Amino acid sequence: MKYVNYAGTVRVMTGDAIAAAVIRYAAALHQSRLSDVAAIPSTDVFGCCARVEVLLAPAIAVTGEPAPDDELEPEDTAFLRELDRRTTAALAFDARATDATFGR
Repeated sequence: MKYVNYAGTVRVMTGDAIAAAVIRYAAALHQSRLSDVAAIPSTDVFGCCARVEVLLAPAIAVTGEPAPDDELEPEDTAFLRELDRRTTAALAFDARATDATFGR
């Protein structure tokens, strides 16, 4: 298990593979100067499946740290595939080729 630390204020406990994928995606977004929302699979205080939505953007710090092992470790393969697809797309984006007034 890992904690995904978001913006220094929120800790999301999730599986190791999911935490690593979120960190890779955040790095790809930072490199491409993009942002996106990701709904990180987790468990609530009662052990039920939950998702925590976070904004991943270049100016927001995201880190991972070890968490206590838990038998309820989320293993969401669909989420991992989707985040891998998004990471690939973000890395393929060329921010320099975009009009500087885009989004203004």
